[in-house]
Amino acid sequence: MMTSIIEVLLDSFELEAKQARCVLNVAKDADLKYTPKKDLRTLGELANHLAQVPLIDPSIFVGELADVEQARAREQELNRTTIADMLGIFDEGVKSIKKRFKGMAEKEFFAKTLKPFYETGAARSWAHFLPDIITHIAMHKMQLWMYLRLAGVKVDMMTYYGHHPE
Repeated sequence: MMTSIIEVLLDSFELEAKQARCVLNVAKDADLKYTPKKDLRTLGELANHLAQVPLIDPSIFVGELADVEQARAREQELNRTTIADMLGIFDEGVKSIKKRFKGMAEKEFFAKTLKPFYETGAARSWAHFLPDIITHIAMHKMQLWMYLRLAGVKVDMMTYYGHHPE
C-alpha cells in the first residue's frame, strides 16, 4: 500500500514531537528563571513557547487567531509555571494535530485556503504549513536543549533525539 504525503509528514511531526517532549521533560530539573543573556527569554518562557506550538500554530494558520494581539493573549492563557503542566499543553496540542490530519483527504490537505495574519501573499495549504509546524518545534527544541546545556543540566545528543531516561 502506498503511503500518502499526509502520513509521511505526520510521521515526521510525531517524531519531532517525541524528541521535543523528551527535551521539555528534562527541563523539569532546570531553573526556569535561567537565561543565557539578559535580553533573551528565560528557560521557562522558551519551554512554554515550545509547549504551545502545536496548539497555537494551527490556530494562526486557520485564522482563529486573527492578529498578534490575539496570538499573545492565547499564549498568556496557555502559559504554565511547571514543566509537568507545560507537557500537558504540549500533549494536548500533539493530540489535536494528529486528530486533524489522521482523517484528512489529500484534496483538503493541498487546498490553498490558509492565510495567517502575518502572510501578505496568496493563501497556502496544509502541505506548506504542517512542515512549518515541524520546523518550528525543531528550532525551539534545539534552543531549549542549548539553554539546558548552558544552565548545567545534563543533556546530550541522546536527549536531543528523544532517548533520555525518564
